[in-house]
Amino acid sequence: MSAALELFQLAAGPSEFIPNLAPGCQYVACLAWLLHFDIFHLVPISGAISYGDLAAAASKRASIDVAIPEARLRSIIRMVMTSALFRESEQNQVGHSATSALLAQDADVHSWASYLSTRSAPTALAMTAAHDRFTAASIAKNETAYNVAFSTEKPFFDHLALDAANMAEFAGYMRNVTTSEAMDVKHLVNGYQWADLGRGPVVDVGGSTGNAAITLARVFPELTFIVQDLPANAEATLPADVLSRIVFQGHDFTQPQPVAGGAVYLLRMILHDWPDNAAVVILRNLVPVLAKGTARLLIMDTVMPTPGQVPCSVERVVRVRDMTMMQVFNSHERDLDQWNALLLAADEGLRLRQVIAPFGSAMSLLEVEMVGATQEESSEEDIWEISG
Repeated sequence: MSAALELFQLAAGPSEFIPNLAPGCQYVACLAWLLHFDIFHLVPISGAISYGDLAAAASKRASIDVAIPEARLRSIIRMVMTSALFRESEQNQVGHSATSALLAQDADVHSWASYLSTRSAPTALAMTAAHDRFTAASIAKNETAYNVAFSTEKPFFDHLALDAANMAEFAGYMRNVTTSEAMDVKHLVNGYQWADLGRGPVVDVGGSTGNAAITLARVFPELTFIVQDLPANAEATLPADVLSRIVFQGHDFTQPQPVAGGAVYLLRMILHDWPDNAAVVILRNLVPVLAKGTARLLIMDTVMPTPGQVPCSVERVVRVRDMTMMQVFNSHERDLDQWNALLLAADEGLRLRQVIAPFGSAMSLLEVEMVGATQEESSEEDIWEISG
């Protein structure tokens, strides 16, 4: 894929750079329109439908007084056909391609497409306006391109929470992202020496509903887990086979860590959401428990490559995430030097012990230790016990 992309860029030449951007802009705009009028669900999975009937069905579904012009619908669908969405089985008859059928049948892929076209794209286009409106070096979570695009003073998650439909769409988007091959939790399972930890416990800081802990618990039957998240999120129905080895605890990771005696404190896909000053606070809140004994901090996040270090088809995907972090959170993905600088800013005793890059993973595992940690035993009241 990378070789084909590079060959295309070389063959096209510098003068074709801007013309080659135009289709991408139109694909996103057309995708937003097609999703808005529910076209993916109105085209039959097998067979085909005429443009006229499809326009009529979309107009009825949208309850609009003026019918969608058939010519407009045809132009939009034929535009996305150049990117493998839909097909014409015969003249003026529209059917699904494999890609458009996936958007019709997979609710999470549908949510991902909707989020991309209605939230990510407007946010990206507001980046310059945000730079002009706010202090150029602002790291405030409510002074972002997202705030400009959606005319809100609330940070991203607070604004999203105002609308249940938006939250549901974002949840579908995240499910799709986190279950993709590059983000699969299997890379966490296979990338670290979990079997050497005995019973643990593993403290999953910001662990949401416990997906990582559940997966690890099923593979390593001796390990116990504490899953921490905000009180509103720190509740989940656990499968019976791991019920005795996982507990949930309400905890805000911007506050001091209440659990001493953990074998590993896990921060998976957490720090990239936060600018450096806030990430330093999160890390400092873990320093006291890391300073007692042999506990390790395990960060699972992106380690940005240097330009040209990885194939361009891979690099541009991680750089999209870097831009998204900047535009939505005033944060960024970090390269190895930035990770080391972040650890040093949090505490000069924090040292990066090893970086593990599981094959096929978009993220790396950064194992951090506290240099000069004491071997003192924690008092009983400091240790979070797991029964069972």
